Amino acid sequence: MSRSKPNSIKPINDLCQANDALALIAAGKRTVAAIEAEMNAAIDRLKAEAEAQAAPLQAQIKAIEGGLQAFAEYNRALFKEKRSRELDHGAIGFRKSKELKPAPKHTWQMVLGRLKELAFMPAIRIKEEVNKEELATWPDERLELVGVRRVEKDLFWYEISQEKIAEKAA
Repeated sequence: MSRSKPNSIKPINDLCQANDALALIAAGKRTVAAIEAEMNAAIDRLKAEAEAQAAPLQAQIKAIEGGLQAFAEYNRALFKEKRSRELDHGAIGFRKSKELKPAPKHTWQMVLGRLKELAFMPAIRIKEEVNKEELATWPDERLELVGVRRVEKDLFWYEISQEKIAEKAA
């Protein structure tokens, strides 16, 4: 066991009392450990029960999310003028997103070699991989120089409007 500094003082007058105090401390710590073990077992049981109860709901939510996304993808024309649609219980829409990909016929390893060759060290992580966050701040001409291109894509999203749901339930 590790050494510890006491917060309050209980007077000890001799080695026999010191020995008894150590025994009391050990017994107390064993009791506390047993209580904590029982608590952790109860928490684990409750977590397992909660996961079992939530699993069907999470599966249902995932299926509904897939349905929302499929609906939005199929009815893309609804999002031509406005990228999002406000509904009674929230909003759905598309958001422009950008990600970096190596240019055609380039790999991230080739990009890394080119970054080293051109001494663009801030774009290289210490464990020697391409720092995509740094590259994302670069202009397209500089990206092209090291063999990277910027690709735009649409990502589906949705948002629940908890206030409106609460108002309708009331």
